[in-house]
Amino acid sequence: MRISIEVLEKIANECGSFEIGDGYTYGELTLRFGYWRKVNLETLQNLIPQHLEVKLNLVDEDDDCGVLYNYIITPRGVA
Repeated sequence: MRISIEVLEKIANECGSFEIGDGYTYGELTLRFGYWRKVNLETLQNLIPQHLEVKLNLVDEDDDCGVLYNYIITPRGVA
């Protein structure tokens, strides 16, 4: 899966700084914003190419760190 640098720049401008990671299965990418913060899912989805889909993922929740989120990007139609 490829995402252009121009798309990544748009994401950073709209949603803030982020880290890119490997997904949990082949063909996925993950994005983590700041310290695992939540961003607007619709905004993020509108910034990436239409053949890709973004899913909000609750990574962890505890009393010390609070709620931790990342975003999984997959080709559309992949479960």
